[in-house]
Amino acid sequence: PVYYLQYAHARICNIISRTNNSDLPMNGQFDPSYLIHDDELYLLKHMVRFPEYINIAYENLEPQYVAVFLQQLASCFHKFYNSCKVNTDDTDLTNARIKLIKAVKIILNNGFNILGISSPERM
Repeated sequence: PVYYLQYAHARICNIISRTNNSDLPMNGQFDPSYLIHDDELYLLKHMVRFPEYINIAYENLEPQYVAVFLQQLASCFHKFYNSCKVNTDDTDLTNARIKLIKAVKIILNNGFNILGISSPERM
C-alpha cells in the first residue's frame, strides 16, 4: 500500500517535470473554472477533507486515519489521471490541472511527513 501512495507522488513529479520542460507558457495564476470534469471535482472534494482527517487522527491518537485518507487521495488522483489528460493543447486547462496536481502533491507530502514515509520523485 505504501508503494501505491509513493507511486502517485512520483507520477505527479513526472507530470510536473514534463510540463516544466515543455514550451507551454505557465504562470503562477490559474482559472479554477476550467476544472469541471467529474474526476477533477471528485479529487477537489476529497482534498478539502484533509484537515478533517488530521483532526480525527490527532483527537483519537490513531494515525491510520491519515493513511486511509492518503490511500483514498491516491485512488482519486489515479482515477483523475486515467480520465483527464493533464498536458493538453489548451494552456489554461493545462495550467489549472497542473495547479490541481501540485496541490495533491503538497497534501501527499504533508501526510507522508506525518507518517514518516519518504516522497520519491521517481519509481
